[in-house]
Amino acid sequence: MKTKKEILEYLLSGSLKFATVSGVWTTKPNLIRRVDDEVPGIAMITTKSFQVKANPGNREPIVGEVAPGSYVNAVGLRNPGMHAGYRELKELRRAKPLRALLNVSVSANTPEDFITLVKKFADVADIIELNFSCPHAKPGYGASIGMNADLVKSYMEAIRPATDALLFPKLTPNVEDIGAIAKAAVDAGADGLAAINTAGPDPYAEPLSGELLLYNPNGHKGGRSGEHIFEIAVRKISEIRQAVGPDIPIIGMGGVSRGSQVRAMRRAGANVVGVGSAIARIKDEKYAEYFEALAFDTENQTDSAVARLTVKNLARYKAYTLTEATRLSETLMTLTLAGDPVLFKASQYMFIWIPGVGEKPFGIVSSSPLRFIVRKREYDKKSGKGEFTHALFEKKPGDTLYVRGVYGNEAPSNTMSNVLILSGGTGLALVPKLVEDLTLVGRIVSVFHGVITREEEAYRDLIEPYAQFTVVPDDGKPGRVLDAMAAKLDEIERENCTVYAVGPDILMRKALELAVEKGCPPEYCYASLETNTMCGIGMCGECECGGKISCKSGTFYAYPFLKEHYFNETDKS
Repeated sequence: MKTKKEILEYLLSGSLKFATVSGVWTTKPNLIRRVDDEVPGIAMITTKSFQVKANPGNREPIVGEVAPGSYVNAVGLRNPGMHAGYRELKELRRAKPLRALLNVSVSANTPEDFITLVKKFADVADIIELNFSCPHAKPGYGASIGMNADLVKSYMEAIRPATDALLFPKLTPNVEDIGAIAKAAVDAGADGLAAINTAGPDPYAEPLSGELLLYNPNGHKGGRSGEHIFEIAVRKISEIRQAVGPDIPIIGMGGVSRGSQVRAMRRAGANVVGVGSAIARIKDEKYAEYFEALAFDTENQTDSAVARLTVKNLARYKAYTLTEATRLSETLMTLTLAGDPVLFKASQYMFIWIPGVGEKPFGIVSSSPLRFIVRKREYDKKSGKGEFTHALFEKKPGDTLYVRGVYGNEAPSNTMSNVLILSGGTGLALVPKLVEDLTLVGRIVSVFHGVITREEEAYRDLIEPYAQFTVVPDDGKPGRVLDAMAAKLDEIERENCTVYAVGPDILMRKALELAVEKGCPPEYCYASLETNTMCGIGMCGECECGGKISCKSGTFYAYPFLKEHYFNETDKS
C-alpha cells in the first residue's frame, strides 16, 4: 500500500483518474477484484458503505427509472456489517495486492461508531470515505449529518484524533452552502472530500400506476442519480473547490457518463471523477473498453464512449392484465398475462411489481401470451420474506400487474448434438424457450422435470413439440428425477452431450456432478443460478457470482466456474 503522502500527491497530480462510487458495481469482493484485474482505466475502487452492524437495507423495488440514464434509488445502505466486511477486504488484499486505490466507505450515526469503523478498516483502506450524505438512510445517518456545518465539524473533530488514516467525508448536495460544509470538514481535519451523493430524496410515482414505487419505509423516497443530477454535481463541486482551495483532493461524481462531462467535472475542480449510474448502461464485457474510450474522449474533446451506452429504458414498467391464474398445488401456480409481446431469449427473466408490496424476478415461460410460474414461499411477517408471493397468489383474473425487463443473458450454446435438461420446481420456466431454440439448430433434446406431486406438471404442450419430456414425481424421495437422468446418460454418447440444470441449488449441483462423473464435458454442463437479484440492471451487485453480475452475464454458468466460485462458497456458508 502507498503512503499517505504518496496517495495525496498522486490524487493532486494532473493525471486523469476514474473511480467507482459507493453502492454501485464494486459492492462485493469479487467485483472489486475483477475491476482491479480487468479495468485498468479505473484508478480508485470504492466499496459499499459498511456499518458497525449488518443492515439488510430496503426491500425491492430499490431502483426506478425517470428517463433513460436517470434513476431514483433507495438501497438503504445494505451491507454485511463491520466484521464481515473487514474479513472480506482483508482476505482480498491478502490473496493479491490491488493495483487501484481502495476507498472504503463507512456509515454511522454517532462519532463513536465512526471511530470504531475507521479504526477497524484503517489497515485495509487507502482512503476511508465518511458517509455524511446518504439521502435515504435511517434518521441520524448520512445526510442527517452532512446538512449541518457545525455537526460535520463536530464529527470530524471527534474522528480525526482517533486515526491517521486518510479521511474523505462524502457530502450531500441538498444544502444551500456546500462550500461552508466542505470548509468545516477540512478545517476539522479532513484530508479530502467526495461529492456528490445522490440528490433528494424524493418520492417517485411510477407513471403508469401513479403509485409510489420505492419500498423505502421513509416515505417511499429515493435519491436521484444519473444524468438528471449532473448539472447539480458540477455546480456543487465548483463551490467546494472555491471554498477549500487548490490543495485538497476532491473525488467528484454525479451523472457522469461521457467525455464532455468528465471535462466539466475536472474544470469544476474534481481531481478524481467517479462513474456510478452509467455502469448500468454498459454491457458486462465492455467495461474496460468503455473506460478506455472515456479517457480518450476526455483528452481529445470527443464523445465516442456514448456509443457503448445502451439508450433503452432499463427499469420502466409495462402494465399487463392477469388472464389466468392456475394453481397446480397449494404452493405452485402458473400465471398468464395479456399485454405487449416481449422479445426475450432463453434464460432471461422479468420483474413483477405489486404496488405497496414489492417486486421479484421470474423466468419467462413464453412471450405471447406472457407466462410465468410461481412458487409461494413461507411468509415471515417480521422480516417480510414471502410476502410478495403470498400477495401474488391472491391476484385474480382481471387484475393489473406491472412488469419490467427483460434481464439476464441468453443461455450458452455449443455444437454438442445431445442435450439433457434437468429442471425442478419453478426452474421449468426456462425450459420451453430453451428447448425450442436448441431444436431449431438441430439438437436432440430430452427434458427431465422433477415435481413434488404429479399435479405440479405444467407446460407439456409447450415442450413436447420440441423434446422428449419426462416428468418425475418425488414420491417421498426428493431428487428422484436424477435417477431418470442417469438412465438416459447411460444410453447416449456422453462425450457429445450438453447438460442444462435449472431448479434448486442442491438438485442442480447433483445433476452436474452426475453428468461429469458419467463423462459429459464439464465445460458444457451448465446450471442457472437463482442469485439475489434486486435491481436487475447491474448497479447494486447483489446478484454477483465469481465477479460476474448475473443480471447482465447470467444466469447460466458452466460447471468448472460453479465449482470454483459457487458450490465451494455454498459449502462454506
